[in-house]
Amino acid sequence: MNEYKIIKIDELILFDRRDIRPDVINKLKERISAGYNPARPLTVIEKFEGFLVADGNHRLTVLKELGYTEVPCVVRTGNEYSIAIECNNDEETYAPEDLFDRLNTIKQLKEQGLTQSEIGDIIGIGRGSINQYYMLINKIDTNILDLCKVHQKGRVSENDTNVSFNFTEGWFRDSGLYELTDEFQLKLINSFIVDKFNWNKTKVQQTSTKYKMYIDMIELTESDLQDQFKTKEIIEMIKNGVFNTIQQLKKRIVELNENAKNKLICGDCLIELNKIPDKTIDVVLTDPPYGIDYKSNFSKFNNHITKEGLLNDNDDAVELFDKTCEILNKKCKDDAHLYFFIDTKNYPTFRQIAEKYFDVKTPLIWYKSDAGIGDLQYDWINGTEMIIYCMKGYRKLNRRRVNVLQYPRLHSSDMIHPTQKPIELLKEILSVSANKYDIICDPFMGSGSAIKVAKEYGCNYIGIELDRDMFNKAKNNIG
Repeated sequence: MNEYKIIKIDELILFDRRDIRPDVINKLKERISAGYNPARPLTVIEKFEGFLVADGNHRLTVLKELGYTEVPCVVRTGNEYSIAIECNNDEETYAPEDLFDRLNTIKQLKEQGLTQSEIGDIIGIGRGSINQYYMLINKIDTNILDLCKVHQKGRVSENDTNVSFNFTEGWFRDSGLYELTDEFQLKLINSFIVDKFNWNKTKVQQTSTKYKMYIDMIELTESDLQDQFKTKEIIEMIKNGVFNTIQQLKKRIVELNENAKNKLICGDCLIELNKIPDKTIDVVLTDPPYGIDYKSNFSKFNNHITKEGLLNDNDDAVELFDKTCEILNKKCKDDAHLYFFIDTKNYPTFRQIAEKYFDVKTPLIWYKSDAGIGDLQYDWINGTEMIIYCMKGYRKLNRRRVNVLQYPRLHSSDMIHPTQKPIELLKEILSVSANKYDIICDPFMGSGSAIKVAKEYGCNYIGIELDRDMFNKAKNNIG
């Protein structure tokens, strides 16, 4: 039973189901300043040791500001949400309920643990409609809803320069915004506002479709573009509408990948390796300086390539190897294989460095079946060279084989580099670790033989060489 009574203002509790709209407050102030009409009582429910205002919260706000101490009220029993919605629908009001009031109500009831059916019963709509509102709440970012609310018809002041629009659940459902990321939702809404909401349903949907294509393009770029340094640039081009179709973008990615996947670089490997995106390299196959100031005594010609020294093959070689491994640890994928040629004398030192960054496995032994002469009286013939084999993470071998590799050395007349390795030896190593399209890196490229083998294998490659003359010879060797 409803009860009409005068209640003190300080006993009344504002119901936070809806936002208090400033423009409505201003209109009510003009009317109530001349005296409050007792024929329009507030609707309240006895609750929280006071009276919760189910209907009339704008009026209560004005009454407090004007210094009223009491106001006529109708005390009702029932659910405050049901009563509030019922009153708002029945009465002529300055602030009719809109989409954002409805969303706020549903959120509050959901937070109270009510089911969709229970919420529908309280609000007076079916469970299917509640589900549509749930979809809107879940699919549209809160900041975007807040932006739309600022421009909602009925909330924009008559003196405001902002143009208003009647956002509804159906408008959002049909707009295509649900398929967009927050970034592109905001982009569409901002464009809609700038154009003063002069878009029909078709234009809204066409714009959403365009932005959905941009999202697909960005995903394609992030997954397929190999040169990560170019990713940001391409994404900006996508957002600026440079690509009209997915096929146009795919063609551009193919072109960039062709340029990016194979790199021959003349420069310091410590500098150039840092330019490579992290977790890029599948296999490292390289012959670093050992620190022995290598010069061969094998050739009888004093001006032969084997008589030439090597850059960085001095006391700094150990530090160089350490720094190189440190960088490679970042640049290799989490399942990479690494091979470092090293002489027997320096194997322990270089192995110890490699162990700082990688899991060092069984060493490989290159048995040179036509070994050099060496010390004719006091030493055994040195017919081997060591290869440090490491892993980063876990990567299965393509096939297992014994760790002794028997291949003759290159004849000096076939060499363009003092420590050039036989092609067949390098092929054997790659056959165990590399797969087609893997990225093979040789940061001490020398003659380019490792890169040449990688190319023949159908792998991508990154070769770095410090010596300009040797770099040019390596390019010719690689072809």
